[in-house]
Amino acid sequence: MVEKMGNSLKGGGQDLHGNPKGRDRRNWAGISAALFYGSMSVASVFLNKAIFEVWRYRYPASLVAGQTVFTVLAIFTLSRFGVIKLGKFNMDHFKRVFTVSAVFQFKLVLDMSALVLVNIPMYGILKSSTTPFVMLLDYVLRNRVPAMRIQAAVWVTTVGGLVAGFGDLHFEPLGYVLALSSAACTACYVVLVGKLGDELQLDSFTLLLYNSLWSTPLSFGITILTGEVTGVMNYPHVTEVTFLAAFTMSCASAFVLNYATYLCTQLNDALTTSVVGRTKSVVQGVAGLFAFSVSWGVTNVCGLTLNSVGICWYAWERYAEKRRGTRLENVRRGIGALNENFLTRNESQLTLSPKKQMNGFGLHRHPTRASESGSSSMASMNGHGGGG
Repeated sequence: MVEKMGNSLKGGGQDLHGNPKGRDRRNWAGISAALFYGSMSVASVFLNKAIFEVWRYRYPASLVAGQTVFTVLAIFTLSRFGVIKLGKFNMDHFKRVFTVSAVFQFKLVLDMSALVLVNIPMYGILKSSTTPFVMLLDYVLRNRVPAMRIQAAVWVTTVGGLVAGFGDLHFEPLGYVLALSSAACTACYVVLVGKLGDELQLDSFTLLLYNSLWSTPLSFGITILTGEVTGVMNYPHVTEVTFLAAFTMSCASAFVLNYATYLCTQLNDALTTSVVGRTKSVVQGVAGLFAFSVSWGVTNVCGLTLNSVGICWYAWERYAEKRRGTRLENVRRGIGALNENFLTRNESQLTLSPKKQMNGFGLHRHPTRASESGSSSMASMNGHGGGG
């Protein structure tokens, strides 16, 4: 369906002004996809927080289990109707995804558990520490140090987080520990998926399916081990239609966010998806100040502002850096239309990257930098359901 959309948007001929006929439609489709991805990324966090805050549902592992089950069903359903394409099932690849799935599942449970205890602005700030964790892993594992401008942006973000935490009027030590642990876990997940994506060249939905197939039993196991089964069965609103509707929407939001990431990357590029993923954190933080009765002070707001400046600065530096590289690459190989995409890594985010054919198969790798990627969503798988 996405491929057909891309072909129809390309169009043929020129309009009265000499511009390609399909360019305006293509631009509007790209803008719509970016807005859809950004809004879903923010909405998924607010939906999950509403489950915990409004409904007083305190069973995050069971919510993660619901999201993984919904994702598996959605992928099979959309594949059946030809909306998305899946690669042929490969048992060797499936086995290799297990470690990634285990880390991903642990990350999601930490995400949700932190969101139970921490307000949305501080949740976003604490999750932004994923980037320095990834930088640390890159230095330890690959002896790789980013440019000074990027380091400076990350330090501004980190200092803003410390200031905001110092002024947090709802300080919850356990919530902070869980959120920071989630950020560290996310960094490990980003590094693992980036390596696996380069090696196996799995398209995004096939990798998401493999991950969800492993995550489903793992999530149910965690739900049983944490004793949430009894709590869910005794939860007073478990049979209420409004709660079940909210729960279902929360479960659906995780997959819809992944699909929105896919559309945004297909109709724009991985860089746009990465920048939108960064800047949505600012919108999420500001909106979170006025949701769920959050109390805030001057110090907290100053820290949030400094953190947001750092996030925007980092997004700009990544944008400028990637654009410089993209222009050189486009001159060398030409710009394609909509391509088959696979999940790989771009610094501290995951996203889709076009598969370049070499002798009918394979990825052309740049010798000095990772392939283009971005997000965890994938909720994406990068956060997914948590919103990262």
